[in-house]
Amino acid sequence: MTGDKGGNFAFLCDFDGTVCPTQMMDFLYQRFAACGMEFAERWGRGEISTQEEIVSTFSTVSAGKEEMEAALDTIEIDPHFPAFLQFCRDHETSFAIVSDGLEWYIDYILARHDIYGVDIYANQIHFEEGGFRFEFPWYDDETPMRGVCKPMIVRRYQERGRGVVYAGDGMSDFEVIGVADLIFARRKLARYAREQGIDFTEFNDCHDLLEKWRALSFKG
Repeated sequence: MTGDKGGNFAFLCDFDGTVCPTQMMDFLYQRFAACGMEFAERWGRGEISTQEEIVSTFSTVSAGKEEMEAALDTIEIDPHFPAFLQFCRDHETSFAIVSDGLEWYIDYILARHDIYGVDIYANQIHFEEGGFRFEFPWYDDETPMRGVCKPMIVRRYQERGRGVVYAGDGMSDFEVIGVADLIFARRKLARYAREQGIDFTEFNDCHDLLEKWRALSFKG
């Protein structure tokens, strides 16, 4: 990939545990859901889908939007993420967040850190009188246990002639293995890629991610 220009690529990135060190769904569940992590743990065992996890857990949440957003005000992002994003923009590399979490909190947390204009593919929550309503606009039967079909989104970029680079850390990223052109991985995703015998580049944080991405793609 040495010598390629950033404009030839799209960089897709997970949010929870990658851009944001906090696993945000766990954070919200532990703080606001009467059931705690019950349904999240069932999801982790492959017993229920993301849709079932989210709807079932939020059915036990009594807090409203303002109370939850006050908690979101305590959440930090990787301090090196703004520099990474600016590097992508400077080199005309399309960047998007692809998350099996909720677009609401991703957008809120980014805005709190003065980050705007990032494309986000995620599940949607609507705050309505008397409760919550959810939509899963990026669901596909290809990945029935996920609310967001990440392989489908990767292929959409590839169909536009872009090589797709993907960075992630968790179970909802597993299906991207073998679909994205280049994988940056850590934690569960790195272990899974290693078990599957798939080539990947391991990273620690967004500073490390930027340095390794720069080394692979922007020399010459």
